[in-house]
Amino acid sequence: MPAEERKSDNEFLDRGKTRTGIPEVSMNILAIPTTVGLSKPLSGGQNRFCNLVKCQAAHNRVIVLEPDHLHDESDDDVAKVYTYHDIEALQRRLSIFRDINLDFIRKAARIIRDEEIDLIQITHPSGAMAARTLGFLTRRKIKIVYDAHNVESDFIQQTFANHDHYSPMERKLIPAYTNLLERVSCRYLFDHITAVSDNDAATFRRKYHLKDGMISVIPSGCSIRSRISDGARNKIREGMGLRPTDIAVFFHGLYGHPPNREGFDLIQTYIAPRFADTNPDVLFVIGGTQVPTFEEANVRSLGFITDIQNICGADIAIVPLRSGGGTKLKVFDYMSAGLPIVTTKKGIEGIDAENYEHAIIVDDVDEDFIAGIRYLIENKEERKRIGDNARALAEVKYDWRIIRGKLENLYQTLVPESSARHSDST
Repeated sequence: MPAEERKSDNEFLDRGKTRTGIPEVSMNILAIPTTVGLSKPLSGGQNRFCNLVKCQAAHNRVIVLEPDHLHDESDDDVAKVYTYHDIEALQRRLSIFRDINLDFIRKAARIIRDEEIDLIQITHPSGAMAARTLGFLTRRKIKIVYDAHNVESDFIQQTFANHDHYSPMERKLIPAYTNLLERVSCRYLFDHITAVSDNDAATFRRKYHLKDGMISVIPSGCSIRSRISDGARNKIREGMGLRPTDIAVFFHGLYGHPPNREGFDLIQTYIAPRFADTNPDVLFVIGGTQVPTFEEANVRSLGFITDIQNICGADIAIVPLRSGGGTKLKVFDYMSAGLPIVTTKKGIEGIDAENYEHAIIVDDVDEDFIAGIRYLIENKEERKRIGDNARALAEVKYDWRIIRGKLENLYQTLVPESSARHSDST
């Protein structure tokens, strides 16, 4: 049975019912990702998309339109899912050309018509022109919100332009096209933009001369994990091959993402060697999607990490990033686990953390970065204090439940008539 027919309307409306059987649906939202699926997150962007959909599904009816090659059966447990086929040419999926993708347009038109969509949440400028046109043709006053995981035009320039998987022509044309697409969409097609940080919001305002009230900051976040017992932690450490005396310094990420790849390389070539002779009990543990499994000197790679709970077996987390956009969701994983973090300013960008209170924050991966790691290695009490402070900050400011409230308030402001309309229809 096709993914788009697997769940009935009633099954999803039932999720919002109270004990009296009265639906609490506020609005119908169409959520459209680009290069990520809905469940089983493999990257920070996918993590954010998945969690925002889950958050909104608590009080709204959420429909997802995603590329068919990214669909997983478990997606249907999160939301009602439709799929479309990406345009393909020269062994490439041309996901950013959705505005001329007839299958995408046909599926989006069907959803807008049949599901009575009030608001479209889209994670990339691609598809905004098609969505705006479909809203006009169906005579629905649909609001389109750009859920910007980063400033896409800057991000693509930093990462794609130097990606050797693509030809020199692609490395020039795709960033140029993305820049034009984002500029046109932000100026003329989007009703609102949600940025993940004040810094990204300021960049959007500066680049595109946005009018007042056009952009809001909706940060990324985390699900606060329960504290584990010493016995459970010891079992995790045993599974990681750690001795009781080892101090594990942890980093993870998507290996194919250039900023992460540089971080992995820095650990192997610069950071870990600085501790090989002076701190024999310190082991740098890395892992993540597409990360090769290996062990050399004082670096151990776990490869793909099936359970992120494994980070609770570490003693220190590091974020040796020099580039990349948006906020890094791995940092929220570390904060939720109560790990003390040594990071660059770029690594913790968009997160309201204070130096030596919630993390040790330095300018670059340099002597100060090394000194920060040494400080935490040598001061166990400081590891606990900074880690506890980081967890407390996550609980107060970055719990997905708190972020859900901010997003719901924003959407009710954008579509104030939706609640009454859907209440009348039920």
